[in-house]
This record gives sequence, structure tokens and C-alpha cells, in this order.
Amino acid sequence: MTKSKSANPHLTAEREAEIGELAEFIAEDRFPQKRVEPAAIAKSVGIGVIPGYYDDQFDGMLEHDSDRFFIYCNLDRVESLTTPRARFTLAHELGHYYIPEHHNALKSGNVPKHPSHCDHESTNPIELEADHFASCLLMPSDRFRKRAKRVADGLEGIRQLAGEFGASLTSAAIRYAKLDVQKCVIIKWNTDGYGWKWLSPTAYAEGWRKTIEEPAKLVPDSATEKIVSGSSSGGDIVSTGTTAAHWFPFVSVGSYGDCLLKEEAVSLGRYGTLTLLSLAE
Repeated sequence: MTKSKSANPHLTAEREAEIGELAEFIAEDRFPQKRVEPAAIAKSVGIGVIPGYYDDQFDGMLEHDSDRFFIYCNLDRVESLTTPRARFTLAHELGHYYIPEHHNALKSGNVPKHPSHCDHESTNPIELEADHFASCLLMPSDRFRKRAKRVADGLEGIRQLAGEFGASLTSAAIRYAKLDVQKCVIIKWNTDGYGWKWLSPTAYAEGWRKTIEEPAKLVPDSATEKIVSGSSSGGDIVSTGTTAAHWFPFVSVGSYGDCLLKEEAVSLGRYGTLTLLSLAE
């Protein structure tokens, strides 16, 4: 049987659904109608959380030792155990604990402990599964959709959602796109160039797929160029108008698909820049 793909084909739709259902069941069981606290979940199942300073080696790491699990949390990257990045890191490591295949492999000793760079920085399928678990645990779909209806469209609304759910702006933006709150494309730029992108299902169906991936091709004085070049700094959201032809190489200037878009960008500090493309009002 051919496996179906999600709009962002890193994992099959079936696998995403399976992991999402597991994470959201835990969220609803442990924290119904409340902000999910991954540290409390770890404590409740006997996982030791060990903060420490490990330079840039990892964000988090799950280890099985002496018949017990431990999460190492790198304060050099997550700053403290209460930051959004730390919460996502703990939720990610809980993914390794709760996803049966991950749990059993670590417990059996068949795979060594491995460091994780969380918040969607890895392309390893195992890490992608744990990232998806973390997103669903912290931002259950029904709650997220309900809250998204009450905030503004675009990055300002996403930033508000991130604050309400205690998630990073990056993970909230991806959740926003994956749940198709708005037809949009999320693009992450690292400090040295293009990182990755996520598409909402309706954007994928529209054909908004291949995008600019070279900073040199960004339109001068566009929202993204201003942030990437450093001409606009700080945490302010920069917004400019653009067109589909500017961003999608396969869209011809003046063609039917060359619609007006809103381009928003915001600095993520040492983690790069985030761009949101959506239909102009």
C-alpha cells in the first residue's frame, strides 16, 4: 500500500497522526484546559531532569541508566528550565520516552544515547518524530485552533499564541502552518543562510513549494532582507508587501498565480530569522 504524505513530507501522514494522538492524549490527560508542563510530566513518570552547561553540543539528551531515564538539559542553549526553548526541549525528550520505538531502543541498549538539537533543527526522522510529539504535547490541536481564532493573523498572532502556550516562536509558527490556520509559508533562515520551510496544506495545494533559498536573491528592503542583512534589528516584526513571483521561481510575473502577498519577518537572535508569507488582505 502506498503511504500518503503530509503537506510537509518529512513523515508520513499516518505516522504524524499516530504520534500526534499519543502526545495530545497525554496533554489532555495530565493538563486538561491548562498549559502543559513537561517538567511536571517528567517528574510524574520518574524521569530525572539534570540541567547543566554543555556549550553547543546539544539542547537536550535522554539517557537510560540503572533502570531509570534521565533528561540532560543544556543551559548554554536553553538558558533556564522555564524558557520556551527549554520547555520544547523537555517535551522533545519526552517524545523519545513515550514513543514506543524510541523508548524500547534506548532501554534495550541497542542504540546509544544521542544529543538532540530541538526546535526543528534536525532532518533525522527520529528527531522529527520527537519534534512533532513536542509540538502536539505543548500545543494540542483543538486548543490551538480555538485560540488562533481570537488573535490577529500573521506573526503578531503567532507570537501571542507562543506566549499563551509557552512555546517558542518557531514551533508556534510551524504549528500554525501545519494546522492550516492561514494559507502561509514559514521560512527559517540560519545565520549563514537558508534553513528550511514549512507549508500550510492549502499553500501546498496552491503550489507554493519551491521558494528563494539564497539570501542574495531577496528583494532589497523587503522585510526578510532587512532582518537578514541586519539593517533592522531587535525583536520587532517587519512587514512589507510582495508578490508570489518574487518568492516562487516557478510563478511568472503577471501570471494568474502571481498574487499579492504579505511578507513578515522577525529576528530569532542567534538562531536566525523567521519569515511568514501569506495572502495580502
